[in-house]
Amino acid sequence: MSQISLTFPDGNARNYAAGITAAEVAESIAPSLAKRAISASLDGRHIDLQWPIEDSGAISIHTMKDEAPALELIRHDFAHVMARAVQEIWPDAKVTIGPVRDYGWFYDFDRAEPFTPEDLGRIEARMKEIINARDPVRTEIWDRDRARAYYQNRGEPFKVELIDRIPGDEPLRMYWHGDWQDLCRGPHLQSTGQL
Repeated sequence: MSQISLTFPDGNARNYAAGITAAEVAESIAPSLAKRAISASLDGRHIDLQWPIEDSGAISIHTMKDEAPALELIRHDFAHVMARAVQEIWPDAKVTIGPVRDYGWFYDFDRAEPFTPEDLGRIEARMKEIINARDPVRTEIWDRDRARAYYQNRGEPFKVELIDRIPGDEPLRMYWHGDWQDLCRGPHLQSTGQL
């Protein structure tokens, strides 16, 4: 198995087997860090703790004390939890996009009836239930044909459109928050309970 070298912020470097995850790197440093870890940066790119690391580089492990990456993850996961809540309450709602912005986050939906102020209370209550369930968040890489077929079969035309706009060399990451799934660039927290 090939080896990679990861350099930490203090300048120290360690060798690992290629394919190690940031979660495993954190565990190799200290079990307490592994428990607090929420994500990592690899050569300045924010990554998920689950993503395999194939090449040598500079790594930083993030915890909730690291404000910028923590805020990005929190906003990103809240967007997914909201989308899940909406689709659990109104299964006919179609999910479009839900990016994180520097001022917050949002998700767009296609739904026959507009949302009302009363609906917001229902969505918020369901979001709290999802967070309290502490569902694990997991990711997989899918090929385009599989992802396209998955969304076509589920009647999600906006996701099919999105897949067609993603450059061919980019991996398609599929994220699950519990049983709810979405196409997403990531990264994400490790469970809804971290929110």
